[in-house]
Amino acid sequence: MTAEPNYNKTIVHAITGEEITFLESSEETGGKYEYIEVFLPPKGEGPPLHYHRQFEETFETVDGELKILLANKEVILQPGESFTVEKETHHAFLNASEKHPVTFRVKLTPANNFETSMRIIYGLAADGEMDEKKGTLKNPMYTALALDMQDTRLVQVPKLVQRFMLDRLAKKAKRMGVDQQLIAKYVKK
Repeated sequence: MTAEPNYNKTIVHAITGEEITFLESSEETGGKYEYIEVFLPPKGEGPPLHYHRQFEETFETVDGELKILLANKEVILQPGESFTVEKETHHAFLNASEKHPVTFRVKLTPANNFETSMRIIYGLAADGEMDEKKGTLKNPMYTALALDMQDTRLVQVPKLVQRFMLDRLAKKAKRMGVDQQLIAKYVKK
């Protein structure tokens, strides 16, 4: 089964059950920000410890408890509470509960290609292109491209590896038109 381009505001991760609703797109805000709502099931986790070079993220819990892990502390957000993660700050997020889901909103400022990258990642997961045990894309070129699109750097991957392998692999994917193929397949035009 091949995932069709997703025209819905909400996308669902086929493996984890995580949902993202795109409340305000980059196009809608003139590139100033992207605004999303995320639903994480009990025990749900976002990506491993990471950072962004070009944008900050403001997290606000709507329902449940969101745990934000930083390099030197952890923050638990209750409904109505918010916390901003500045550029270059190592962070991860997860559902603080093992029994209840969490719903939270994230404002990414300035806008990035986050929506495009997430539609691609979720589409690839639906098409069986994700290692379910590791939670990573099977194709390293897709991984490099997705990380590049959303300006994400993984803390556990050495900077030299990211700079000389992942960045080069993403550039090669763009030269080969892989990014445009994935956009055409998974992203609303």
